[in-house]
Amino acid sequence: MSSAVAVAAPARRARAVRSRALPRPAPAAPPRPRHLRVVAPARRARLVPSTILAAAIATALVLFALVVVHVLLAQSQLTIDRLGTRVDAAQTRYEQARLTHAELASPSRIVARAGQLGLVPPAQPPVPVPVATPSAAASRTDTPPTTVAP
Repeated sequence: MSSAVAVAAPARRARAVRSRALPRPAPAAPPRPRHLRVVAPARRARLVPSTILAAAIATALVLFALVVVHVLLAQSQLTIDRLGTRVDAAQTRYEQARLTHAELASPSRIVARAGQLGLVPPAQPPVPVPVATPSAAASRTDTPPTTVAP
């Protein structure tokens, strides 16, 4: 038995010396399974660019529609201006034609033109002469005489 004791004593000392001189290594972690892996968190930022892109496209379409409406309004305004100019010219021509007509239809001009043509005023005033027309005679005979009852 003594031989067993002699062998066990140096082993204890060796352990004590080792533990003081070198730190103990950490126990080894069990190996991870190969079918599992660490992944990055899901990106929420991916939705933002598509939303921004959709908003940008919608804004561009709205602006394009506004430009189209503005162009159509400008063209319509040009058409209205042209028509207004034509109306003003037509009104000027109408007023000029009325003035010319009034000048030509004035009694003094008619008398002057009649004198140029050789017409003279009558010596005596005109005498009315009744003229029987076929329509006037027919209308008188078609209606029966009316009698008034007492």
